Amino acid sequence: MPVQTESISIPYTVSHRNIKHPRLEFNTGSLLVVLPGGQDEDRIIEKHRKWIERKYAYIYEITNKSPPLILENRSREEFQMLVKFLTKKYSGEVGCCPNRIIFRHLRTKWASCSKKGNLTINYLAKYLPESLIQYILYHEMVHLIHSHHDQLFWKYLNTKFNNIEEIEKNLCSYWVQINRINHLG
Repeated sequence: MPVQTESISIPYTVSHRNIKHPRLEFNTGSLLVVLPGGQDEDRIIEKHRKWIERKYAYIYEITNKSPPLILENRSREEFQMLVKFLTKKYSGEVGCCPNRIIFRHLRTKWASCSKKGNLTINYLAKYLPESLIQYILYHEMVHLIHSHHDQLFWKYLNTKFNNIEEIEKNLCSYWVQINRINHLG
């Protein structure tokens, strides 16, 4: 069933799960409406229509107007070694180190930093170019000193990366491509 906007129709699917709160996902570039059992999607779609339209347009622009991406072919072991090397390097730059590094498949993000100082890294990042892995790790390490995406966080991140908007677009494009492949496979 599509979300009808003024000029385009956005296809979506609905998944009912054992969750408390509904959410909207664009993991493969298509909208997935995840709902607690028995809930109807109309209310959440209408409530978030503007966000859906903006996100769909952003993903469409990035995925359809960029050249095909080349995925790296690292093993899990190579990826883990790279992450550990970069984490050690960035610990010196940021001035602190994570408590633990955890590798697992994450459904909605490349990585995260917990309040306890643990970094969780998505195994799918092994397919990214090293420059994007560097950005992801540095981003999460900055969360060790600035937990929120506030002005200080972005100021600190900008000291190392001056093209954040372009990097974020590349990460989004890779995210959609990798998740489409994994979804099909």
